[in-house]
Amino acid sequence: MKGEKASGWGSVHPVTPSGRNILPRADAPLRTFMVAMTVMCYLAALAAGGLFMTWGAIAQWTAGVSAQATARIMPMQEDEKAVTARVQAAARLLAAQKGVRGVHVLSREENKALLRPWLGRSGLLDNLPLPRLVAVQLDPVHPADADRLDALLRQRIKGARLDAHGRWVMELSQMASTVGWLGLAILVVIALAAILLVAQAARAALEANRETIEILHLVGARDPFIARQVVRRFLRAGFIAALAGVSGAWVTFALLALLASSEGMGGSARDLLFGSVSVVFRHYAAWLFIILIATLISLVSARTAAMRILHDIFRQG
Repeated sequence: MKGEKASGWGSVHPVTPSGRNILPRADAPLRTFMVAMTVMCYLAALAAGGLFMTWGAIAQWTAGVSAQATARIMPMQEDEKAVTARVQAAARLLAAQKGVRGVHVLSREENKALLRPWLGRSGLLDNLPLPRLVAVQLDPVHPADADRLDALLRQRIKGARLDAHGRWVMELSQMASTVGWLGLAILVVIALAAILLVAQAARAALEANRETIEILHLVGARDPFIARQVVRRFLRAGFIAALAGVSGAWVTFALLALLASSEGMGGSARDLLFGSVSVVFRHYAAWLFIILIATLISLVSARTAAMRILHDIFRQG
């Protein structure tokens, strides 16, 4: 019979003379699906890029904070000369320790500059008994033990303490973990929305072509054949939409890298797109994974929905 071919199961499957899909290329449900899928993939790619930027910034900040400590020499009932002597003694003691790369004694003006954002430029700072600070640069590879340095300072220098910024590092790590889980939750929600979208779009496409489907069914087309026509169109549409969404995200980050400050988000976006090989590879791999997942969601969801809907249509008929 002309226009028909035998399937592997021995049944007769009608095909169009041109061999093209039975769904019209400009089908309205398919256009709606492509627009929504493009937006969702764009948001997913932005979320993934934002995650990598946040993790990179936190890693750099944590590394910087972990390699630093601050010694505080509290003021006592003594003149300025005696305070300076204790500060210099603390600096020499710390500089002589293994695992300490360098020390810097902050002047009184530098101490005041640290408090000005909170206390302003009033004369209050001149009357407060401010502690003297010594910035300690630790060896990033083999840093000195902060607890040991603190105990040594307390023992040798009266009124001296050491803050190793460990609490800030812990809070940064917790924040990075929270941001990571939040980003993953956003991606899961987007994936679930995509599954529902494909199912609804498949139903709308089938309903829009119900007469064509019923005729094909009457002349011998089986449900798997009709479902394949739907899946083929949605597979192609899902891939194109995902590629467009990720490409839009790339353009967004490129504009951010070009227009934003090089020391802020602009620098992070530039490192994300054109930085080290390891960072760029992980980021682009995540975007390729988004395209792959979107295509698979289109494939599996469209086939599952089409088979169920076809079963419902002809069971009711």
